[in-house]
Amino acid sequence: MAKKIVKILKKYWLIPLFILVLLLRLPSIFEPFTYGDEGIYLALGQAARRGLVWYRDIHDNKPPMLYLVAALAGNFSYYRLIYLIWSFITVFVFYQLSRVLFGKNFPAVIITTTTFAFLTNSHTFEGNVANAENFMLLPTITAFLLILRPKRPYKIYFSAGALLSLATLFKVPAAFDFAALCIFLLIIFFEEKKKNYPLYVVRYALLLFGFFLPILLTIIYYATQGALYQYLTAAFFQNLPYLSSWAAEQPQAGGLPLLLLTRALGVFSLIFLIFIFRKRLSLAAKLILIWFAFSWFAALLSSRPYPHYLVQILPPLSLSAGLLFLWKKQYLKEKIIPITLLFVLLATFVTFQFWRYRNRPYYLNFYQYALRQKSQQEYFVHFDSRTNDIYQLASYLQSHNHVSEKIFIWGNIPFIYPLARRLPTGRYTVAYHIIDFNGYQETMEILQAQKPQYIIIDSQEERPFPEFFIWLEQKYALEKQIGEFKLHHRLL
Repeated sequence: MAKKIVKILKKYWLIPLFILVLLLRLPSIFEPFTYGDEGIYLALGQAARRGLVWYRDIHDNKPPMLYLVAALAGNFSYYRLIYLIWSFITVFVFYQLSRVLFGKNFPAVIITTTTFAFLTNSHTFEGNVANAENFMLLPTITAFLLILRPKRPYKIYFSAGALLSLATLFKVPAAFDFAALCIFLLIIFFEEKKKNYPLYVVRYALLLFGFFLPILLTIIYYATQGALYQYLTAAFFQNLPYLSSWAAEQPQAGGLPLLLLTRALGVFSLIFLIFIFRKRLSLAAKLILIWFAFSWFAALLSSRPYPHYLVQILPPLSLSAGLLFLWKKQYLKEKIIPITLLFVLLATFVTFQFWRYRNRPYYLNFYQYALRQKSQQEYFVHFDSRTNDIYQLASYLQSHNHVSEKIFIWGNIPFIYPLARRLPTGRYTVAYHIIDFNGYQETMEILQAQKPQYIIIDSQEERPFPEFFIWLEQKYALEKQIGEFKLHHRLL
C-alpha cells in the first residue's frame, strides 16, 4: 500500500503544487494598478505602441525586455496574465533542473521544487508583482538546465549564453548569474581527468558569443534609431551611480561603497575555497554555492531594501534544500550548506532592513473580496489609501482629455499614464527620475514647448522644482482636486 502511494505521489505530485501556485498567484490578477514600477513599464509599453522609441523619447533605467513584454501585453490585466503563465513555466523548468541535479532522489526534487514554488510566488518577496527579477528567473534557470544535462552539443553553450543575455536584458544584475555559470564550468573543467583544451575553448567561446550577441543587437538597433547614447547611458552606464545612491553615506573606496567591495572580496574568497576543495564537494554543492554567492552579491548591489531584489537568490537557495537528502558518506557534511545559506538570507534581511510584506493580510484581503465580504472600494484601499482616487483621476482624464493630448504629472504615480491611456510630456514618467537624473532643464524646455492640456500635481511629492511651479502658476489654472491630486488646466 505504501509503495502504491509513493508511486502515485511521484507521478502526480506536480498537480497539487501547481494548484498551490495558482492560489498564491491568483490575487495578483485582480489587484488594482498601483505599483509604481509596473506603471513605468506599462507607460513605456504604451509609448512603444504609439511609435515612441525607448530611451530617446521616453526614459527608464532598465534594459528593454521588460518594456517589450509590457508593450505586447498592452494593458495591466494582460501584463499580469503573461506573468502568471510565465510563473508556471518557471516552476516547471526549475523542477527539470532539480531532476537533473539530484537524479532519482525524489525527496530532494520535491522539497526543492516546492520550496522554490512557494518562495517565488509568495507576497514576502513581492512574487505578486511582475518585476524584472521575476521575469529573468526563467531564462536564467533554463540556461543552467541546458548546461547541466549530460548531453551538451556545441549549440547548447551558445543557447545558454543567449538565455543569460536575455535575462540580463530584463535587468543587468542577471549578468552575475552568467559569471557564476562561467566560474562553475571553469572549476568543472579542472576536475576532468582528461582535459581537452581546444574543446573547452570552443565551448567557452560559444557561451561568451551567445551572451554578448543579443546585447550587441540591441546596441545596433538603438544606434539606427538615433538613441545609442541614451540607451547605453540609461540601461547600463547610469545604473552604477543610481544603484549606489542609497549607499552614498557609506565609506567609499575608488568611488564605490566599501561594503560593496568587501562583499566582492568575500565572494571571490569563497570561489577560491571551492576551487581548492572542489574534489570534496558534490556537483550540486559546487553549483549551489557559486550560484548563490554571485546572485547574493548582485541582489545587494544597490543596498536598497526592496524584497524583489532577493528573488535572484531563490533558485540556488531552494536547490540547497536538496542537499539535506544526500546520503553518501562523503557528502554528509554538505547538509550544513542549506542551513548556512538560510542564515545568510535572514541576516541579509535584518542587516539591510528589507521591507517586509505580510502574507496573511494580503491573501485574506483578496479572498474576502472574492467571497463578497468586501466591496471593490474596500479591497482597493488595502493596497493604497488613494487607490480609488487614482482610478477616479484616470477616468476623469479619459473623459476630459483627448487621447492624442499628452499630460504631465509631478509626482510618482506613473500608472496614471496607462490607466488614462495618455502619454507623458517629455521623457520622464516619475518625479524621482527628473530629480535623480537631473532632468529639470530638459523637462522645463519640453513643457514650455508642448504645453500639455493637463498637469497633475501629487501633494505627496514635496521636493522643490521652483521654476516649474512659477511657470505653472502663470500658464495654468486649478480645475479640479481629487483627493490629494490637483488637476491644472492650460489657459489660452
